[in-house]
Amino acid sequence: MTKEKQYLISVAEKLCIPALEKAINKFYKGEQIIVADHISYECSKMEELFRPLWGITPLLREKKYIVNIDGTERDLAEVLREVILIGSDETSDKCFSRYAFNRHEHTFANQMITEFAPLCIAMCQAPEVLWEPFSDSEREKFAAWIRKWAVCALVNSWQNNHYWFPMLAITALEKLGIDCGDVEGHMEKGLSLIDGMYISDGWYKDGVFGRFDFYVSWSHHVYPLLWSSLAENTRFYDAERSARFKERSEKFFDYYTHMFDIDGAVPAFGRSLSYRFAESSYFAAVAFADCGIDMGLARRIIVKNVSYFMDNMILPEDGVLPTGYMYESVSLAENYTSSGGAYWCAKTFLVLSLPDDHPFWTAGEQPLPIEKGEYIINSKPEKVDLLLEGTNKAGVTLYNNSSMCYTFEYGCGGRFGDMPSCYSKFVYNSRAGFGISSPDMISLDNMIALETWDAVMTSRRNGFVNEGISDGVIRSSHKPFANDSSKITTWMLPLGDGFHVRAHKVTLSQPYRVIEGGFSVGTFDDGSVITINDEFATFSDEKGRISKIKTVATVPTRYRIDYHMPSCHILAPVSAYPVYTTDILEAGEYLFASAFGFTTDGQLGDEPEFELSGNKLTVKHKNTVKEIILE
Repeated sequence: MTKEKQYLISVAEKLCIPALEKAINKFYKGEQIIVADHISYECSKMEELFRPLWGITPLLREKKYIVNIDGTERDLAEVLREVILIGSDETSDKCFSRYAFNRHEHTFANQMITEFAPLCIAMCQAPEVLWEPFSDSEREKFAAWIRKWAVCALVNSWQNNHYWFPMLAITALEKLGIDCGDVEGHMEKGLSLIDGMYISDGWYKDGVFGRFDFYVSWSHHVYPLLWSSLAENTRFYDAERSARFKERSEKFFDYYTHMFDIDGAVPAFGRSLSYRFAESSYFAAVAFADCGIDMGLARRIIVKNVSYFMDNMILPEDGVLPTGYMYESVSLAENYTSSGGAYWCAKTFLVLSLPDDHPFWTAGEQPLPIEKGEYIINSKPEKVDLLLEGTNKAGVTLYNNSSMCYTFEYGCGGRFGDMPSCYSKFVYNSRAGFGISSPDMISLDNMIALETWDAVMTSRRNGFVNEGISDGVIRSSHKPFANDSSKITTWMLPLGDGFHVRAHKVTLSQPYRVIEGGFSVGTFDDGSVITINDEFATFSDEKGRISKIKTVATVPTRYRIDYHMPSCHILAPVSAYPVYTTDILEAGEYLFASAFGFTTDGQLGDEPEFELSGNKLTVKHKNTVKEIILE
């Protein structure tokens, strides 16, 4: 066994065993869920109980784990089987579905199937300990209950990546010998809907075109590859479709490997960031499916990504992953995130089911793209402009000209949390992180806003128009307020060395104040240093992280340092960023251009020189000169 496999096993055990022990004790004692899924408390219980199975199931066939249940030492597999029987018994006062009809049963089934999927897959992966020990009558009773809800969810599935859960559960049940009835038509409908989300070059959309995030990797690639494996030797298997899934995942590999920083971090953005290193589960799935990718690179990224979190996360005393990213923060939870939600990260441990002689473990180690040198690449599909820039000084920066906060049928905006901060900032960085807004403190790091004269309303970049990339310049536009004819057109120019220039033409239909922020710095101590003068502003800490902003404009500006509400930054409880702001401006047209710098090595690189002359912006950096007409 390689040292990498030993390490990942140790992490899986460290995170998943305490989580299961805690969840099982809560289940028996009827203890209250604190961070609850918006669908139901029962679904929250299932999240706590079954999501860790993604991580521990590959190990259950080889090792017996002992857990303390109400003061008694018990075999984990045995007690899991007991929980499964109690939770699926409709005569039990602990039955998971006992309150299903208090809400719309289809809604309940859809959320419940999210947790059934890892349970059913676990039964297929480790049948010797999670399925075969049941008596015939126990299997029959359990099968009748779970089939009812799985089919209900399949017939009435939510129309996005979630469709995979009922399809995975139904396929796993069939693999176990449970006939789920006449469902071929519904399975084909789901598979066709997923196919309709595919764009090209390994990219899927998820729902309305415009919301791109880590669901492309940890859902749209992981689940089809896993489904293809489960479907073999069942009536649902489609060799041609399975081959397409593999081909798509292989095409995504090159771009996605550029997402990972030297230490394994990523430019985190989008929803569900509490899932942590689920972002590397894509590499586990392509290895599991024997896709034609560089196995040594896939292994290196997984180990680095998992290590990044294990080395930097602040875990509570019980060792169970809390809601948050690097520390416990309920502010970072979406309405579907419960106290067990974080364990989607355990999907990455799918690689532990691979034998020791599999190429994933034996292939020569390969360097990450950022370890080879600096780069800037764009995603290949037309109109999906998510540029990745990798530098030693600043890590990986995502220049965002496509991903925005569309959420299902609700249009721009949503019901998950602060989606504009998660999806619509101009850039996201692997070492800076970002902050979300609270009702009273709007997060404007790497965001521009208009503020009303009384400071009661502040706009944000929600939905926007991608106006394309020309000669290295990224252009977009958005309307700050829905019921207003004001408009902001933006140009972004990546420069490397942790610098980029953003310019805006701001057209105001009525009086507003303009505010724009730079990169944020999260801190765990009070050793930050602030510099503000007439020329620029910087915020830095004792670890060598520096964020700087320097602005020229057609109106006077002044600098300040803004803070997020505590525990609203993904990397640290306290965070700040430099901004420029104006006085209240009358209706009219105004131009702004700023250089934004960020570094983690204590010294900013070569800074650009730039000036505005009329509507022409001239940017000089190193040996290049770029002229941009702001019109």
